[in-house]
Amino acid sequence: MEERNLRNDLNVAGMSQTAGGNFHRVSIDGMAKVNGNLDCTSLSVNGTLKMHGALSAETATINGMCTLNGPLNSSRVRVDGLTTINGDLQSPELEVNGKCTVRGRVDGERIDIGGVIDIEGDVQCESLNVQGNIKISGFLNAGTVEIRLHTSSSAKEIGGERIDIRRKEQTGFWKSIGLGGTPSFKTSLIEGDEIVLEDTEADIVRGNKVHIGRGCNIRLVEYSGELEIDPDAKVGSSQRI
Repeated sequence: MEERNLRNDLNVAGMSQTAGGNFHRVSIDGMAKVNGNLDCTSLSVNGTLKMHGALSAETATINGMCTLNGPLNSSRVRVDGLTTINGDLQSPELEVNGKCTVRGRVDGERIDIGGVIDIEGDVQCESLNVQGNIKISGFLNAGTVEIRLHTSSSAKEIGGERIDIRRKEQTGFWKSIGLGGTPSFKTSLIEGDEIVLEDTEADIVRGNKVHIGRGCNIRLVEYSGELEIDPDAKVGSSQRI
C-alpha cells in the first residue's frame, strides 16, 4: 500500500497507448490501450479501456467499457458499465450493476449481482446475492446463495450450505426492458443443507431441509430431514437418505 502511494498517477482524457507498468491512481476518461501488465492502487474507467495483460488493483471501478485480455486480481471490483474479462477474476468483493462477462473462473468472498453477469468457468465464494441475471457455465460453490429471479438464469451445478432461489416480480428496470424470458432457474444439481426453491428446473435436489415451491420441475429430491412440496410444483420422485 505504502509503496503504491509513492508511484505516479496515470490519467487518460483523450486517446493513449501505453505498455502498462506500476502506478498509483489510474483514471481513464478517454480511450486507452494497454499492452502489458498493469499494477495500481485504484483503477477508474469512465471511458474505454482495452488491455492485453494482467490487471492488479486494490480497487477497480468500471463505469464505461473495459475489455481485459488477461486475469483481474483486485480487493474490490465494481462494474456499472460493460466489462469483458478474458481470464480469471479474483476479488473478495465483486459488485455488478451493469453487464460483465468472465471467460474464466471467479473466486471471491462476497458477490452481489444487480445487473447481468455471464461466467464461463466455476464460481467459488462465501456468499452470492443475485437481484439481476446470472449464467454460470461451470460449478457454483458458495456458503450462502440467494437468487431473486427477474429473468432466465442458470448454473451447471450448485453446492452450498443455504440455497434460496425464488421469483421476484418484475418492476422498474427489468420490467421496462422486458428481456430475458420469464423468471426461471435451470441447473442439473442442487446440493445443500437448507434449500428453498421456486421456478427452478433441476435433475437432482439433495439436502437436509428442502422446500420445493411453485413453478419447480424436479426429477428427483433426496432429503435427510424435512421435505415440503408445493401443489404447484412437479417432482418426479423423492426419497429420504
